[in-house]
Amino acid sequence: MILSDPTSPDFDAFLSLRYLQNGCNGFDGASCGRLALIYFDGAGDVDKDWSAASNFSQRGCAEQDRDGCDVAEAVFADSSSPYFDAEKALRYRSINCGFGRWQSCMHQARILYNLGDYRNAEQLAVHACGSGGEDRKSICDLAGSLKSRRIKIERAEAAQRAQQQAAQQAAQANKRAIVTSFLKSRDYDGAIYAAIYNSRTVDDAEYALTAAINAGAMGSVYIDNLHVLDYWFPSGSLNRAVNTEISRRSRGNDCGIFNCTNMPGASSRRWAAQNGGSRNSYRRSSSSGSSASPSVLSSADARKQVREKYRSAHCTMNNNANRNVC
Repeated sequence: MILSDPTSPDFDAFLSLRYLQNGCNGFDGASCGRLALIYFDGAGDVDKDWSAASNFSQRGCAEQDRDGCDVAEAVFADSSSPYFDAEKALRYRSINCGFGRWQSCMHQARILYNLGDYRNAEQLAVHACGSGGEDRKSICDLAGSLKSRRIKIERAEAAQRAQQQAAQQAAQANKRAIVTSFLKSRDYDGAIYAAIYNSRTVDDAEYALTAAINAGAMGSVYIDNLHVLDYWFPSGSLNRAVNTEISRRSRGNDCGIFNCTNMPGASSRRWAAQNGGSRNSYRRSSSSGSSASPSVLSSADARKQVREKYRSAHCTMNNNANRNVC
């Protein structure tokens, strides 16, 4: 590495290339990073070669060499370079920012700001600002402006949420007022219907149902609404009150809100209800006693019958000139 060290009196970039390349091929990150620096700037008898610089810088950065990462960022972030790559530039800036290179953090923060990612841009700007200093004034100013902007946005969003919440509460209060108006007129079924289908909230349904129970007006509630309340209140005193009223109105074969038509035994029960309680006694009729087996025509008899049918048809045709001689 002495031959490739610019501070060494034995520095010789050209002679160092072979040793550095051997080291880089052996996954030595420092060797790859030093090669990237030599080809990025050009040194001694070695010409500038950004193609080689980009290659060795990525290999060095993969081995966590900071020189390699610095060169990779410089190569891919230069918009005037044929090797410009925005995605790679952002990746290597993020790596260098993690290494503590505040300039990389500053550039990345500005990119995120332009992309509209203000929160992450602020965090990076604050990190890059660090303890401040004249050389970091621009990034510290950006951090301060981003913080002020975030505070304004958060206050505006909080005010908007409060406004939306107030509007929702007002709308719900109006729906509760409709339920109350039915209760005041002692229309308990109307109150429960409004709670179920207008308010659409369990709170209003509980409010209307409790009023109906206290008034002893459960008998006025439509049966379908009772079944909805049975579903909304699956347990507790309200469920017991609802099911008591449902049971009071139920018949033995009542299926509630479900269709009984296709349930097992439904057909027999309908037959019994229509025929005075007797079961369906329909059976396929069959003749009693022994029955004679039908006679089987011989082939000669069959031909004779067919011939007679054709003869009869031929002789009875109105337009047959020979019909009188048949």
